[in-house]
Amino acid sequence: MTNDTLQNAFDSITNYVKELEAKIAVHDKELVETKKAAESLEKEKMSAAEKLKKMEEEMVELSSVYEDLKGRSDIEIDIQEVMKLYVILTEQVLDGNSHIRMLTLLHGKKELMTKDELSKASGIQPAAILRTIFDLRNNGLVTYNEENQKVKLIRRLFD
Repeated sequence: MTNDTLQNAFDSITNYVKELEAKIAVHDKELVETKKAAESLEKEKMSAAEKLKKMEEEMVELSSVYEDLKGRSDIEIDIQEVMKLYVILTEQVLDGNSHIRMLTLLHGKKELMTKDELSKASGIQPAAILRTIFDLRNNGLVTYNEENQKVKLIRRLFD
């Protein structure tokens, strides 16, 4: 009878250890998947940072060219053509489509719009709109009131 009790206790402990090992295996697998997802997000973040840096460099270069040409009276500048070039660069090369859409909307009759209005009017997801608002705010193009979620154009670039 003592042997049976010991055997039952041993079997019970063995089963418990197997259950714990199975749980550990599941958690290890989840940990590996989470690490892969984190690595993927880190790569996306780095890619976005590189695109932003390229975009900032292009903006500095375009501003420099504009300032150089602004002072010269012998050269006619077709602002529409410059804007078309800039739009192509930002939308297609540097993936700044949401920024262009938002600035275009704010250049309409309504200079003050809510985040939701911008999202609906542009067809861009609210999270992407918020990121775009912060990008434009950080570059001094718009103001953003976080309490009422209203975005205001600071300076009109064209009339």
